[in-house]
Amino acid sequence: IMSKYVGWGGLAPAFDEQNEVWAKEYKQLKELLTPEEYRVANSTVLDSFYTSPVIIDAIYDAVDKFGFTGGNILEPACGVGNFFGRMPEKIMESSKLYGVEKDSISGRIAQKLYPGVDISIKGYEECDFNDGSFDIAIGNVPFGDISISDLKIHDFFFAKTLDKVKEGGIVAFITSKGTLDKKDSSFRQNKKKK
Repeated sequence: IMSKYVGWGGLAPAFDEQNEVWAKEYKQLKELLTPEEYRVANSTVLDSFYTSPVIIDAIYDAVDKFGFTGGNILEPACGVGNFFGRMPEKIMESSKLYGVEKDSISGRIAQKLYPGVDISIKGYEECDFNDGSFDIAIGNVPFGDISISDLKIHDFFFAKTLDKVKEGGIVAFITSKGTLDKKDSSFRQNKKKK
């Protein structure tokens, strides 16, 4: 049941105090969540969405074709841990897993579902992983018009992760046209941009 939780992305209207259609849900959220949980949940409504198992499996198929068999794995926006749950057993058995999730509800669910995974409940921007400490980073990073350190959020996740993954490692992220269709290609070409 917990693994079916998909985050707050589909419930943005429930956080709008002015939306009369969602007034009941707005009131329930204000009553059920602590002020900090509400603040974080509200901050994730634009970039918290469920990743289909078909897409996750396709990413693992691609990773397998690159010859990845195990190592230190980072999922920097893990939600409830769907990428951990769909990970092929042969990779899981030979890997150390790390996750990061800003939303405390999603993060606590991931911790319960995957007790063997080191999951930090905080923003990725607050994590102090050593550069070059991961063999692979995988996941569905947030995207939208939010900025961190003067970069759009998806660009920030790429830039930080490229430093955290070892030279020759793999970054297998789902991203948006915001990364792929920029007229200025300098970000895609410059690993060290922060």
